[in-house]
Amino acid sequence: MFAELLPDVLDERELRDSLARSGGVSGEQLKAAAEEEEQRSVILGRAQDEESAYRQTVSRTRVEGRIFRVLVAAGALVLLMLLTVWVACGWSEDLKEVLAHDRAASASVKGVAGKGLALPLFMVLIAGGLAFVTWCVFYLLSPGVRSGVPTAKGRQLLISVGLAYGLLALLGAVWVGIYPTEVAWQLQHDRPLDNAGGYTWGGWFTLGTLVLFAIPVLWLRRIARIARSDESSGQSLSLAHRIAVLAPQERKQAQRQAEAEWRLAVRQALLRFLRARISEQTERVFSTVLEISDAPGLKRLHAGHEHVRTPADDQLDMISAGMENGSIALAGPRGAGKTQLLRVFCKVDEAESAGQLSLVESVPVVYDRREFMLHLFYKLCDRVIKEGLGTAQEAERHKRAIRYLQTRSDEAALSAGWRNWSLSAKRATSLAQQPQTYPEIVDSLKRFLTRTALELDEENRRVVIGIDELDRIEPAATARTFLNELKAVFDIPKCLFVLSVSDEALRDAELAPVGRRDAFDSAIDEIIRVEPLDQMTAEKLLGRRVVGLPVPFAALFYCLSGGMPRDLLRTARAAISYVKPGEPHPLAGLAESLVDRELNRIANTAGGSVGPAELAHFFRADLIAENGGLGALGGAVHQQAGAVGDRSRMGATLANRAYHLDTVLSIFTTPLDRDSIDRASDPAFPGSFSALARAQREIGTADTLARSTLQRVRTAWSLPVLPPIPRV
Repeated sequence: MFAELLPDVLDERELRDSLARSGGVSGEQLKAAAEEEEQRSVILGRAQDEESAYRQTVSRTRVEGRIFRVLVAAGALVLLMLLTVWVACGWSEDLKEVLAHDRAASASVKGVAGKGLALPLFMVLIAGGLAFVTWCVFYLLSPGVRSGVPTAKGRQLLISVGLAYGLLALLGAVWVGIYPTEVAWQLQHDRPLDNAGGYTWGGWFTLGTLVLFAIPVLWLRRIARIARSDESSGQSLSLAHRIAVLAPQERKQAQRQAEAEWRLAVRQALLRFLRARISEQTERVFSTVLEISDAPGLKRLHAGHEHVRTPADDQLDMISAGMENGSIALAGPRGAGKTQLLRVFCKVDEAESAGQLSLVESVPVVYDRREFMLHLFYKLCDRVIKEGLGTAQEAERHKRAIRYLQTRSDEAALSAGWRNWSLSAKRATSLAQQPQTYPEIVDSLKRFLTRTALELDEENRRVVIGIDELDRIEPAATARTFLNELKAVFDIPKCLFVLSVSDEALRDAELAPVGRRDAFDSAIDEIIRVEPLDQMTAEKLLGRRVVGLPVPFAALFYCLSGGMPRDLLRTARAAISYVKPGEPHPLAGLAESLVDRELNRIANTAGGSVGPAELAHFFRADLIAENGGLGALGGAVHQQAGAVGDRSRMGATLANRAYHLDTVLSIFTTPLDRDSIDRASDPAFPGSFSALARAQREIGTADTLARSTLQRVRTAWSLPVLPPIPRV
């Protein structure tokens, strides 16, 4: 597959255009680098999840196909046996009648069919009745069957059909041993069979028939052993259920789909490697014309293997290495990359989590403590079963208890009667399992996690559980309540919890007075700050997604996004959409398009005709023109907002937004040469791109500081001076 996909990937338009523009690395060099044994193993290793799923699908399809063929063979054997009994029984009985009346030798087809039909019908009815009774008994006695558990239903089907098959085999073997020998004896002696007649070798027919019927059973046992070795514990019995409901065509379709997903994963891994190799081996491009019209790497919103390490990664690795258990909080503004860092640390996008068993779950906006804890418990059980740990059977029991409410009933009846008189007595008991309370759920989860963590500790591994999007819970008091309830499981040995929290929570914890423990401070052991990207890291991240992106355009995206990874990729995605194939886009034109996009976004946030949100109307294109352009818009907003209350604060924020966009537009619409770009890329320069991105992040949270930063940047670029923020 790798050898087949590599030339096709190298022929992608994205890579061809980049190689034609850069000239720093050739296609042959890329091919040779990808074909290195070590690098090829790394690329294929990034698709191990899909490869494992494909191999499991192929193995399961092969096993199910074998089972299907064996079942077809067993069914054909049963039909052949019934046909043999039918013909032999009818022939024997018809011969007896013919020979008893001294009529000329031969039995009619009609007579054979009529006299022999009753016996196979009787056998089928007896076997069908046994299967039906067994099916009903299973349904009454098994809670799993009534709840629709595939494993229990598979066991029900397997035993019901197996008993019917065994009874048919036993009865058929007896009649096959009797009637053919009777037919042979009567044909040889030309007289009806008497008590002293018959052949003794009929027992060999019986034994041979039993052996034939035993062969499919032995085959099925061998296939079941293969299934148990390939599948997780407790799932092999559900094969019978899947065989009963899945057609061969559907199994082939599942195999083709799994192969397609594997090919796609390998292709994406190859593209990631080739993009990174081109970015690393090609000199930075300082062109002010963008020729890239398609960037498939920007279409993937989450790509763990394209993660760029930041100081927060190193800090998290260092702190977690020194902790056996406990909790770590990842705090930072929204869009700073907390989720990506959490997924990378928990190795969510890797096939094997070396040294740990990982799980990442997101907190719902509408939070219910019991439902979330049950959901976390259920997912943890799934992960343990997938890993095949010693606590897998316990995990199956917990999953069943979480999914189904068990009801048990017991009934006994006694009756007696004589003629028209009767006496009866009846006793019934019904027990319904009470749903677990929240403390019971927490206690069960702690005990299960403790046993699982101790088992993993013997293999020098530990449990890592990530809780994502904690900052989505509103209001903040609900998030504190959630943490207070969740911290009950934070003290499990060899179990580490990593959470993403909001900036507000971080400030509450770090600014708490000495001697007073805040809710976050008491629940979280360590706090790691996830900062926005610096310019070089932002360029590196974009280089993983867009091949050959010029530095001026990366700087433009960085200044507009404030260094937030999520906004950085959104801005780059929007910018690429403005470029048409064969029509290069200049930097100034693209800057104007992106600024107009941002102005439209702000104007569309106006919530009404009165109140602070009214001020967003000033960002409409017609009002910007009426107020003297974007540079003069800030003064108009300040004047309309006044100097009192929330309107003044909203006015300062919107005015800073206007000044920031005007500064970006002024810098990136002037001719930029390599020297000016190098100077602005230095963080020590007052008008650096880093300072402009920092001002964007300060708007809305520290508007006075943002205005000061914007003023320094504008002074460094010889732009008009900004007015100070009016006193509130």
